[in-house]
Amino acid sequence: MKSMETIMKFSKYGILVLILFLSACAEDGVDGQIGPQGPAGADGANGQDGNANVVSVLFENQTISNGDNVFDIPELTQEIFDTGIVYAYVTVTGNNYWEVLPLSIGQQIILEIDKIEVGKATLRATFNQSNLKLRFVLVEGNDASGINFENYLEVQSFYNLTD
Repeated sequence: MKSMETIMKFSKYGILVLILFLSACAEDGVDGQIGPQGPAGADGANGQDGNANVVSVLFENQTISNGDNVFDIPELTQEIFDTGIVYAYVTVTGNNYWEVLPLSIGQQIILEIDKIEVGKATLRATFNQSNLKLRFVLVEGNDASGINFENYLEVQSFYNLTD
């Protein structure tokens, strides 16, 4: 029986030594030096240039009167006039939404852009209202004067649109 006790004693010590050995191996060693810089990756494909030249002009606490209402917009440059787009929106102060112009009730247009000129826009109204906010979004663009916007295929081709 003594040999069995001896074997059990050595087994306990053996397991203890094995645990100590494994825990010593699990500790982090000294980090090596950083390796040399790898070769540069290939350049990405050239994409189409975007149009990031967009300006938003806000008019707060405005009164619109029946007839023509002129808004001076110095940001409306000759370039935007020649090749860009002007969007107009309106809301009553305190609303959490904007309505795009032209604004209509039923079949009748009550507020619309009548004229766009360098440095200003004229809105035509058929009502009187105060406490309005107006926003003009001015977008520089490409000269699309030769495009028939009623022909989707021409528009698709000009702007490289995909279906």
